[in-house]
Amino acid sequence: MSEILKICFIFLMFYEAKGQVVKCDHKYQNYWTTGYKNINASYYRCDLSTKQANYNEKLTRIDGQHGTGHSDADVKWIISYKNHKLRSFSSIFCQKFPNLEVIQISDAELESIDEDSLSNCKNLNHLYLVGNKIQEIPENLLTQNSKFTIFLISNNQLTSLPENLFLNQKELEDLDLDDNQINFLPSNIFRPLVKLEVLYLDNNKLQSINPEWFVNLQNLKLLSLRGNQISEIPSKCFGALSNLEKLWLFENRIKNLKFDSFDGLQNLQTLGLYSNEISDLPVGVFNQLNNLQALNLSNNKLTTIHSDSFDVHSQLTAVDLEDNKINAIDPKVIDNTAVSALKMTNNSCCQLDTENKSKIKANLKKCFDNYQARQLKIESCSIQTKAQGTIIGGSEVKRGMFPWIAALIAPRNKYFCGGTLISKRKVVTAAHCMVFLARDITVLLGVHRLKKKNEVGRFPYAVQSIHIHPDWNPHTDTYDADIAIMVLETEVTYSKYIQPICLMYANSTLATKMEGVAVGYGKDGDPKKLHSIIPKSINLPIHQNEDCFLKNYELARYSSKRTFCGGAGNGTGVCIGDSGSGLVVTDGSAYYLRGVVSASLNNMTYGCDVDTYSIFTNILHFTDWINELPVEPIF
Repeated sequence: MSEILKICFIFLMFYEAKGQVVKCDHKYQNYWTTGYKNINASYYRCDLSTKQANYNEKLTRIDGQHGTGHSDADVKWIISYKNHKLRSFSSIFCQKFPNLEVIQISDAELESIDEDSLSNCKNLNHLYLVGNKIQEIPENLLTQNSKFTIFLISNNQLTSLPENLFLNQKELEDLDLDDNQINFLPSNIFRPLVKLEVLYLDNNKLQSINPEWFVNLQNLKLLSLRGNQISEIPSKCFGALSNLEKLWLFENRIKNLKFDSFDGLQNLQTLGLYSNEISDLPVGVFNQLNNLQALNLSNNKLTTIHSDSFDVHSQLTAVDLEDNKINAIDPKVIDNTAVSALKMTNNSCCQLDTENKSKIKANLKKCFDNYQARQLKIESCSIQTKAQGTIIGGSEVKRGMFPWIAALIAPRNKYFCGGTLISKRKVVTAAHCMVFLARDITVLLGVHRLKKKNEVGRFPYAVQSIHIHPDWNPHTDTYDADIAIMVLETEVTYSKYIQPICLMYANSTLATKMEGVAVGYGKDGDPKKLHSIIPKSINLPIHQNEDCFLKNYELARYSSKRTFCGGAGNGTGVCIGDSGSGLVVTDGSAYYLRGVVSASLNNMTYGCDVDTYSIFTNILHFTDWINELPVEPIF
């Protein structure tokens, strides 16, 4: 036998033809790439025209004619071609060709695999089952052979994998499971794969990532989870993947990143996060990625990039921020990088697509300067102040101290709830406050003394429309989604007394702050008054729901996963009339909306029990809804 036949593959077709005998006597060369692997192989191919052949649903014949002087034992590679309706896969392959190294059955409408179908193939190392209709893999399919290096079973109908499928596959390097319907994977499914370098899980139905999947995958270089339904990246999720070079998470539903989501990925070079729903990047989220070269965050909901986001990324050369909502970026953001390609088209500002670092910095600076100028004139949400006192039994707020507060006025000039200005036409309040029609509500901005109608800087605004969150249900005890947006008929004119507050996002470091400031016109301790005439403020501790319920178990009845508790429990707190007002937290001179006053327990004296805690709508769960809410044209 010639030496070339010992290393070449014989390409066979599986069919039932009408009396035809096909000889395998045409030599071909083939070259392709799968994952990180390049394959260059010569083989003998059995040609069979699909126009002449008539295929049945079951394999009934294998043509074993390989040319003069060659036996079945010399066959190393068998392939079933497209349109060959091979419904099942049995041990007939390995019985006839015991020295097989490669089996490729692609697009053959294969539906099932016998558990012992590979038991006689002791040398098999490549298994390709792409583009079939396989719904289930037998748990012991691979147990008789520990030489597999490539296993591709993409584009099938799998929903899960057996827990022990890869039990002895210590040599497997390339695993492709994409384009299935996988919605669950056992925690230890990949643990035996200590040499795995490539793992594709694209286009499945995974809703979360389990860090246990990656415990022993220290040699993994490429991980792709694109096109699933993943909504968040857990803390230190990829910590075991110390040699990972490429991570693809695009086309998911990721909203939240934690500051340590990518810890441990010190060798990562490419990170793809495009086409998600990311609205904010936590400070330091990429700090562990010292070798990052390319970052794609396009088609998300980002509004800003922190100036120190890439301080440790000296090798970063390409950043894609297209199709976001970014207003401006401080040009210092790329000072410590090697960025030569920055894409920022289709943003609120900086329509930038440049491949030269000096031009990038110049364009960023121009855009940033223009943005700052506009902010100073009309959009600043950074007003420094010092809040003190209490709403019940506290001191008054100085005028202009909190220029975002709104007073909602009903017919006959009656104050009934508070609100918070967040943009030129949007005011946030509580859903339970919306008991009047839009045309019957007036929003007072720049107001200090409610009864002083000629107050300088005070302006009334008509309400064009009211948008109550679709999850709000006034017929239940639970105050879940107690939030509404009023859209004003005209744009607000900003002044020193009228400014919007900043919105914060779930991943912001401010979310961990455990104290906020509540401001409102609610009852101030005088049982004879329905509400205060002048706004008052209070510093309130923010509590986890569990601590809240320990203080008073009745609060559990009115709370939900989208609320939090606030209060000191010492006779001070928010009260009747404060509903819809904001609880804010500070970051330097800037204030951010953290919650909306929702509910308090009753008290016979004051009307609210300030010896316990109050319930606030957690704004972190509703920022996307607020931002996506359309604003009607001004008539």
